[in-house]
Amino acid sequence: VAVCSGLHNIEYVPKSFLPSSSDKKNTNIATKFKGQIIHSSQYKNPSIFAEKRVLILGCGETAMDIAHRAVSNPRCKSVALSVRRGFLSIPHNLAKDRPLDVFITNLFEHAYEHPWVHAYRLRWVLSTVFIRLFLFLTGSSLGFNQWAVQTGPVKRGYHIINKSHAAMGHLNVPVKRKSLWGRFWMWVYQEGGLRPIESFHKTEVTEVEDDGVTVIFGDGRKYAADLIVLATGYKQSFPFLDDKIRKEFREESVRARDEHNSCGGDMGKYSIEEEHLPKEHFIISKTRPHLGFIGFVRPNVGAIPPMSELQVMWWLEKMRGNVKTLDLKPGTPPSYMVLGRKYPYGVDYGNYMHRVAEDIDAAPTLSTLAKSSRPLQALYTYCIGQSMVSLFRLQGPYESKICWRVATGELWRVCMKRGFAENCGLLYMTWLSFLMNAIACTLECLWCILTLKKPKFFVRY
Repeated sequence: VAVCSGLHNIEYVPKSFLPSSSDKKNTNIATKFKGQIIHSSQYKNPSIFAEKRVLILGCGETAMDIAHRAVSNPRCKSVALSVRRGFLSIPHNLAKDRPLDVFITNLFEHAYEHPWVHAYRLRWVLSTVFIRLFLFLTGSSLGFNQWAVQTGPVKRGYHIINKSHAAMGHLNVPVKRKSLWGRFWMWVYQEGGLRPIESFHKTEVTEVEDDGVTVIFGDGRKYAADLIVLATGYKQSFPFLDDKIRKEFREESVRARDEHNSCGGDMGKYSIEEEHLPKEHFIISKTRPHLGFIGFVRPNVGAIPPMSELQVMWWLEKMRGNVKTLDLKPGTPPSYMVLGRKYPYGVDYGNYMHRVAEDIDAAPTLSTLAKSSRPLQALYTYCIGQSMVSLFRLQGPYESKICWRVATGELWRVCMKRGFAENCGLLYMTWLSFLMNAIACTLECLWCILTLKKPKFFVRY
């Protein structure tokens, strides 16, 4: 049985916005507010914002999309965004024909990375330096031209990036107006004519005044609203599963978290009440290998459908008994987990793809790529490109001639469209990563000489 019901199937509404909430401290928000309260799933047309003062709760891409649609409606009176933690905003397209995910590489980051380099996340440390420098050149080191609702730390592998950027300029306006430096960047980005979006950061709505429209935030600030949009996301639910199965998954998840935290880790709890996923790559449980969950991981950068395709490949091989599972020590989480994750199932896209593919011998080796009819294109597309799912069908049980043509044709052209400067920058980062791994291999050789052990070099992790 394959469970493919998706991440976004049950709306999550905070208890304080439910009329029947048992949270007595905040029940008055839903009962006293005289305006309209809707979940983002109910939004259909921007005409709903006409003659309204709009308050949007949430910090995801849906919240940013709706905020932009509201502020773009000339009949909308005002717009505000309430964000509890903040987010990292980087647009989906950094420039024409340059989507964000083409600036991620595989070699020495997800493949052929020495375990010591990975253990200390040295490649991610290196990437962080370049990321912070790039963001600084956009006007803010805490996001791409992001002056409002910021979060930290801005590090590679810590965040699920918010790629909906259209509303960011409107959110920047109230902040940039406060300083000469900010007004300079307003001029650079030509934001002077944008309607402002007021932001309420690191706080939340706590009550409603007696007039029924003025909401009060935890920091004492107020906002008069006619419409509140709850862009608070969704929760996964599997009501069709037996209670015994759901209990097994919950206990397995809690046990894994407790084991990891007992070893000094910091694996967070589920932030909302929702169903738990099985442990093995979030696809199956060892006790129920014929019940597969497809498409429930959340990548930091990248799309869910290609991950789902690889998950199906892995699951089929698992049922055939062909998976070479890597046994981890108790308390050791999978290496692909996002470090500062908001979700218990938030993963680093490229790392997840490689670890799953390695289990079924589908992660391409350099020797396999070099044997291609177009070795230069194949090697460059894989080494200095993103972990596209076609690359994991160049060898292994699902090898495809069509995917070879895609890798050396379409994906090669994607790499070339990045431009000369961008490719040189990625090559330079890869060269620095090579040096780090070379030093790690040298140190391992010296250590093995002293301890009379055999070096392992690039083993699975």
